[in-house]
Amino acid sequence: MNKYYITTPIYYASGNPHIGHAFTTILADTFASYKRKLNNDVIFLTGMDEHGQKIADKASSVKMQPQEYVDSICLKFKSLWTKLNINYDFFIRTTNPSHCSVIKDVFSNLFKNDDVYLDKWDGLYCPQCEENYNKTSAIEKDGELYCKVGHKLVKKSEESYFLKLSKYQKWLEEFFENNPKLVSPSNRLKELINNFVKPGIEDLSITRTSINWGVPTNENSKHVIYVWIDALMSYLTGIGYGLKDDKIYQQFWSNKNSCRIHVIGKEITRFHCIYWPIILKSLGLELPTKIVSHGWIITKEGKMSKSLGNVVDPNEYIEKYGADALRYYLLKNVPIDNDGIYSHDLFIETFNADLANNFGNYISRTLGMINKYANGVIPRCNKNIFNKLDNKIINLTNDLIDSVDNYVNDFKFNDLIEKILNLCSAANKYIESNKPWTFKVDSDEMKAFLNVVSYVARTLIFILSPILKNGMKIAQSLYNFSDAEIDFNELKNIDSLSNHKVNTAKPIYLRII
Repeated sequence: MNKYYITTPIYYASGNPHIGHAFTTILADTFASYKRKLNNDVIFLTGMDEHGQKIADKASSVKMQPQEYVDSICLKFKSLWTKLNINYDFFIRTTNPSHCSVIKDVFSNLFKNDDVYLDKWDGLYCPQCEENYNKTSAIEKDGELYCKVGHKLVKKSEESYFLKLSKYQKWLEEFFENNPKLVSPSNRLKELINNFVKPGIEDLSITRTSINWGVPTNENSKHVIYVWIDALMSYLTGIGYGLKDDKIYQQFWSNKNSCRIHVIGKEITRFHCIYWPIILKSLGLELPTKIVSHGWIITKEGKMSKSLGNVVDPNEYIEKYGADALRYYLLKNVPIDNDGIYSHDLFIETFNADLANNFGNYISRTLGMINKYANGVIPRCNKNIFNKLDNKIINLTNDLIDSVDNYVNDFKFNDLIEKILNLCSAANKYIESNKPWTFKVDSDEMKAFLNVVSYVARTLIFILSPILKNGMKIAQSLYNFSDAEIDFNELKNIDSLSNHKVNTAKPIYLRII
């Protein structure tokens, strides 16, 4: 059994969850769900990054204490994950006392390793992104300087501890060279190296004296640890690093044979590919094995923004169309290697064409035929009676089963969905070509036909269930499959369908009119 540890970013608790948060979490959850179904040992972590001046200011603006404010935001994220059927194992918050205690020790260890020094920081700062800028990396417009996202920068000068990123320049270049598949898509790593590594890595300011909503250092209580050290280490503290009971950490991170995967948005690739590996190297800890850096969800007009009124609230879509509809649309239409365009019209079209007309209809249609032609029992049949048309669909189904893990490993869920659609379309054509209504009820042709369409149905239910968690649960119930009967090890055993009793068909997805 392989071990997989997968994380989302530790989401910043400065506002309500949006569709971008939903997409990242759906990606990680879908990967984790597939790996579990393929009989792997999986741990999935998500959580909240709850410190920083921006959060303290937000709390003050709504007349709340910072802890009270982040508690309210945390509830909104957890509520959305429940609605989306996100099955995480651990939820870390940077305000957890155990996390804060370990973070102090982490800073002390970096300091003891001679990787931290005290100096003065002068430069430009983005309060919204909580990120430092210099003039060469800032964007000038109408005499003002802005960050890459478009927030206005302010000048700052304060005493700070710095992390010696420059000390690890050569090591990081070698790490990237020896791990060319570390980042997906590959062009993201090339951009990172050209823009931030080759020009020379600058040391990073990792404390603030101007804020108090955060974790103070052991060495100097007026210095609060910078958000990126605090947040990134959550990937480890969330599974027990630094605690007495660190069994999960030892099994899933410290274990050299485990797969350690971060799923993030492309805007935070630099922090995960430069800061994070260097922090881990300094501490003598294992490094991530894969970083999935997906694109943004945009509209035809460009990025979503409140001022344009084109922001998609995932809660509204779930309440109106269901969690399956949103999960499916995002996984099909937002590839990890490009930005994905969100369109309400395409959302409706996708739901009707794929979920209602294709998958849902196939399950209902085949159940109807089993009930009509075989009194609701899939007949026993001999493999020798399968004809060329039967074997073609069986082979197509087996090919899909064999290819699932490769698509999952590469996070190519959009390509996997296309392959599933192709099988479903071929199976529907198989029904039309066979014309089962012309077969004699007890004939070999009918027995073979009902076994083949049931074989495809069971495969579709299994392979779609990590994506369509609600609908495929209904389909599994309608087909009366137990979890044991729909296990990956049993999936290719067509003989196990013989004499299986199914239930009466009913719609799984109703068309949106």
